[in-house]
Amino acid sequence: MEEGALLNSAGEGGAAALDLPVTCRGRLDTVRAAWSGRGMRRLVLWDIDRTLINGGKVGRDVFVAAYLAVVGSEPPRLPEFGGRTDHWIFTTALEWHGREVNPELVAEFFTHLAEHTRAHRPQLLARGAALTGAAQALAALSVETGVVQSVVTGNIREAAYEKLSAFGLLGPIDLEVGGYGCDDGVRSVLVRLAHERAQAKYAATLPARQVVVIGDTPHDIEAARANGAIAIGVATGSCTADELAEAGADVVLPSLADTATVLRAVLT
Repeated sequence: MEEGALLNSAGEGGAAALDLPVTCRGRLDTVRAAWSGRGMRRLVLWDIDRTLINGGKVGRDVFVAAYLAVVGSEPPRLPEFGGRTDHWIFTTALEWHGREVNPELVAEFFTHLAEHTRAHRPQLLARGAALTGAAQALAALSVETGVVQSVVTGNIREAAYEKLSAFGLLGPIDLEVGGYGCDDGVRSVLVRLAHERAQAKYAATLPARQVVVIGDTPHDIEAARANGAIAIGVATGSCTADELAEAGADVVLPSLADTATVLRAVLT
């Protein structure tokens, strides 16, 4: 199998483990071995775009290319991407385009989205970057006993892999238990799924207030609050610190640049 190709899905269901690219699978084995015998005391769920990385708007180009491949024309207009899931963005664009939404079309779109995401990796590397402090925050949390890091992202899981691996951020993150934009259109559902998947994988019962969601939009904050999780806003996207606070964030950070501040926010 070509490196980066996906393994066949093992099944469906809320807490089922996700199959991942082969290159990612080896990293997950390392993570799993490191956690053997330890209790999970905190689950940290990161948003990706404008929280950990700046994708240079490559994601929008990828979306339009995949939409064109499935629908036969570019979308007449697109909804705002920030904090939304690929599922929601696609179905909303379809409705605006007067097209019927059905599961087969959505699945076909996800297939093309994965293909175009891989094809656009050079553009991502040229136009994107990890945000200041992201790598340091991930690394610092990775050595904290009992802390598992994953993602809740609007991206499909293939895109999450490509974006994190492109900028060297994949190592500390267990993508196997994440919540993705191909799982559901509602972001709060993704938080619930990630929580369930982590508890199943690590054989642990983790109270909701031991789950931390970190993101740059009110949608991230609202998804955390809907699940009783701690919500940390990072004002590195298009939303201000005041907007994140008004959405109900427990903590708002200006950025991830101060690693010690990030650790305090996540662990206390």
